[in-house]
Amino acid sequence: MKRYCIIGAGACGLPAVKAFKERGIPFDCFESEHDVGGIWNPDSPHAVFEPTHLNTSKRLTRYTDFPMPAEYPQFLSREQAHDYLRAYARHFDLYTHISFGRTVESVLRHGSRWQVKIANEDEPRDYAGVVVANGHHWDPKFPSYPGSFDGEIIHSHDLKTTDKLQGKRVLVVGAGNSGCDIAAEATHCATDVVHSMRRSYHFLPKFIFGRPIDVITDLTARWPLPRSVLRALYRLVLSIVVGPHERYGLPKPDHKLFEAHPSAAAAYLNHLGLGRIKTKPDIERLSGKSVEFKDGSRHEVDLIVLATGYHVSVPFMDRDLFVDEGGHSRLFINLFHRKLDNLFALGLLQPAEGSFWQLADYQAQLVTSFIVASETNAKTADWFRTLKATATPRLDHGVTYVDSERHRLEVQHYTYRTYIKRLLRKFGRASKQHFACAPYSEKLTYQTVPAHDPKGDFPAKASAEL
Repeated sequence: MKRYCIIGAGACGLPAVKAFKERGIPFDCFESEHDVGGIWNPDSPHAVFEPTHLNTSKRLTRYTDFPMPAEYPQFLSREQAHDYLRAYARHFDLYTHISFGRTVESVLRHGSRWQVKIANEDEPRDYAGVVVANGHHWDPKFPSYPGSFDGEIIHSHDLKTTDKLQGKRVLVVGAGNSGCDIAAEATHCATDVVHSMRRSYHFLPKFIFGRPIDVITDLTARWPLPRSVLRALYRLVLSIVVGPHERYGLPKPDHKLFEAHPSAAAAYLNHLGLGRIKTKPDIERLSGKSVEFKDGSRHEVDLIVLATGYHVSVPFMDRDLFVDEGGHSRLFINLFHRKLDNLFALGLLQPAEGSFWQLADYQAQLVTSFIVASETNAKTADWFRTLKATATPRLDHGVTYVDSERHRLEVQHYTYRTYIKRLLRKFGRASKQHFACAPYSEKLTYQTVPAHDPKGDFPAKASAEL
């Protein structure tokens, strides 16, 4: 088999390492940090805000063959998320297959192959293919506003703890999940919290009927009903459970449910109702420590936190290979290059009602199935080459999204994973064939134990079954 290069050992890179290892496909994996986890690794410069919890439930976050411990809550903390990723890497012996502290500087096409330059190495390495899993939540996007500000402006990317919020008048800009979480957290330590949003989104509770809301929507997606009927049902339930936005002091959304990525922010809504957060429209201009908003109102603040999203960045490659100028994916199902058979991008999507992690697991299985079929089943491989070059399946909610860069990579979790599972079945034997390792069990009992872990021991967890 030809040797491949996997770039990144975060939540999307790890299932790729596992899939390549299990299928016996030779590979090298390079991770710039000194541990797995990506943005969930607290030692990474791109680590998420310390109080952050996942906005997806453990059922729709877990990898397909590695259940989360029963004692974990439905929504993991940053520490629990990192612990789970480390436990996964240890359990499947992935640490020994990852080169840590190795930064990829450039990836250039050379004929039908790829030249990968690693920092501090004199010569580039030659590979048959490249799997890009560097993530797209690390290159912050900074808006510009007229005027000047005498306080401090930071991006949410650089907010690691609540220390910067202590005793300050804080303005949070942006109404995505990060912005809402930061605004809610700031109420505990800031003297004043203002939240500016360009538009109001649909705010969803984390639980309905005692179950995570993403689990509910995932289950109902299986019902044999038209999507328009399902969306009407969701709107009815939310009108009862959440109620009109105006009652929270929020402007009414300018779009229908699912036409923009909703915010899962139960705590945020509670703080709005208690008057701890003041909502404002977009910023008009800055002057000293005074911020003027589009509605003409002004507010004095000490700190502005920009939760304004991230650029899709692939600093070591030509970005045009993956997305167009508007940020739309050029790839088949956001994963396969349509013409090149040896370029893949894991996690380059924005799932609704579910996590990157689980979808990346399915993506890794599909990528390795195609690689195996290319070596062992020409007919199946040719079928898939034609499909990825021409097909454009609908993998969203069946709606037209708000024209925003935030939604360029949007997919619906259930629809996306169902489509990949269907493709895996069509690959047949190639989706299960292993070149060097015995196949893993679909029903797995495990207990995490430390092994090859530079961070030290991970506390043993109770056994669990998927």
